[in-house]
Amino acid sequence: MRRIVRHIPLCSQGLIASVLLAVACATGPAQPVLAQSDEANAVSDQDKGVHYSLYYEDFKNRNYLSALPNLHWILQNAPDYPRNDDRNYERTVELYTALGQDSPSEEGKQAHLDSAFVWFDRAIARMKESAIEFDEPQWLLRKGRFLQEHNQSLTGDAPTFASVYNEVYAMIGCNIDPYYIRIIIDDAARNGEKQRAVNLTDEAEACYPDNADVAAYLTEIRNALFSTPEERLEFLQTRLENTPDNIEVAAELFDIYLELGYRDEAAELGDRLLEMDPSPLTYRRLGQLHLQDGNATRALSYYEQALELLGDDADVTVRRDILYNLGIARQQDGAVSQARSFFRRAIQVDANFGQAYIAIGDLYAAAVSNCGSFEREDRAVYWLAVDYYQQARAKDSSVSAQANQKIATYRRSFPDQEALFFKNWEPGQSYRVDYGCYAWINETTTVRAP
Repeated sequence: MRRIVRHIPLCSQGLIASVLLAVACATGPAQPVLAQSDEANAVSDQDKGVHYSLYYEDFKNRNYLSALPNLHWILQNAPDYPRNDDRNYERTVELYTALGQDSPSEEGKQAHLDSAFVWFDRAIARMKESAIEFDEPQWLLRKGRFLQEHNQSLTGDAPTFASVYNEVYAMIGCNIDPYYIRIIIDDAARNGEKQRAVNLTDEAEACYPDNADVAAYLTEIRNALFSTPEERLEFLQTRLENTPDNIEVAAELFDIYLELGYRDEAAELGDRLLEMDPSPLTYRRLGQLHLQDGNATRALSYYEQALELLGDDADVTVRRDILYNLGIARQQDGAVSQARSFFRRAIQVDANFGQAYIAIGDLYAAAVSNCGSFEREDRAVYWLAVDYYQQARAKDSSVSAQANQKIATYRRSFPDQEALFFKNWEPGQSYRVDYGCYAWINETTTVRAP
């Protein structure tokens, strides 16, 4: 009876010998068991069982160097043993990876990891030759993860892990985990393949329509790919052509048209957007378009519909901004008292909305210009305007610079010392603005020294 060798003569001579043995085994000619040769047919089931049992016992106990000779005998003579699956090749890769990770030297680590990588490609080819049952996409995913983890330790040329994942994606499409498609898209973007990255984002959106994490990532990567309004304009136009019912794309494209001043395109898309999504936000967008165009009447109509459609749980910022813009539209129409009412309502919704305080101050400052005489009583209205600019600055730091500039401007137009003398006005005294052209104001301020 043939005696089975249980030990490794070369390995007992040290790490270098074991590495040479590993590389020799990894690069030696394939002799699959299914090849119809006399030598292959001479291998008995008993031999297969013995070699398999010996290597598996060592492998299971992490005696990897001891497992190598019998494992390679199996790979050379019976790779499909015992159940015509990929277990022997999978353990080969696992074995060399473990040897690399456990190696005390960088040289040994590199040699073993190089062998593990060689076996990824070799195993796939041999299993196909031998008609062994295996999952090729899963093997490639393992290969990609191996490269992702150990690429810095490999000495030879190796593909990028992203390219390996892309190979899997070409095989199984949407069945790939979203984690890998993100890596593929990032790789395309990093390499300047913008159009490919865009195509991949569209495909990913179709693959994972209900995945919130994927949606957030796609928004992030698209913003990175198209950072300027001009770039996003072309991108969004193409996307809307490809997905004409995409409300989010249409809405963003509308906003870009407004930002870049494409009024006709915005108006045309606005009508289409209203048919697709007659929501408060759409009416608000159309109100903004006509407000910027100076068409206060149409702007009022859209903003009023937006306000009417808002639910009780609507976002504070949205409600506040609609009320504010209704005030601007009324101001453009010349209805200053109604404009002030909307600004006050905006403040009721958000007491820290500095822009609404500034808007009321501007109404009062403009009233002085409209009333026209610039007498002492006219200039006294600037005290009230400055009151509102000061409140804006105190409530909302984001408008401080704007408020300070207006305060400095109108302080120079306060009634002078002579006016205070002739009118018997004392600094700190209460003063009500409710006369003549300013009767609609009907508010109290404080006398200030010039």
